Amino acid sequence: MKLSTIALAAALLACTGAQADDITANVNLAGDAWPNLTGAFGITHYEGGTFQDTITFSPTYGEWLVDASLITIGFNADTDIDFTYAAINGHAMSLSPTGVYEFAYMLQEPIPGPLILTVYGTVDTASWAASASYAGTINISPVPEPATYGMLIGGLGILAFLARRRS
Repeated sequence: MKLSTIALAAALLACTGAQADDITANVNLAGDAWPNLTGAFGITHYEGGTFQDTITFSPTYGEWLVDASLITIGFNADTDIDFTYAAINGHAMSLSPTGVYEFAYMLQEPIPGPLILTVYGTVDTASWAASASYAGTINISPVPEPATYGMLIGGLGILAFLARRRS
């Protein structure tokens, strides 16, 4: 009876896929020109298999125009990370084809905060000693309010009126 239990446990372990370490990180955004903020981060995986990383950015209250990028460079097939999905608050990033050099990016996407980046991927399981990593950056600026556009249009209208009156 004991041998069959051990055999069953071994069979279940063999059927499950490899799971890399899932990483959760917090990144504080900073900048010289408030309210435009930026942040950089790096994630290293020491185990092969699939992963889901979660990176939370702060401070991020309000709605923001978000630029973000991820990049990974594996020096060989044993240190490779393949991105399968990356999104900030459900807004998907564009992914490059898989390979030794990969990237993901997002350009000027309006997203309400708090901002949470979720990255899904796979670390090459052929690696026996090497680690695999990726890095990213995020830049945010506030979304202009409708009143700002109204003032811009009004100012241009006044300039057009004055130019027409002069001629």
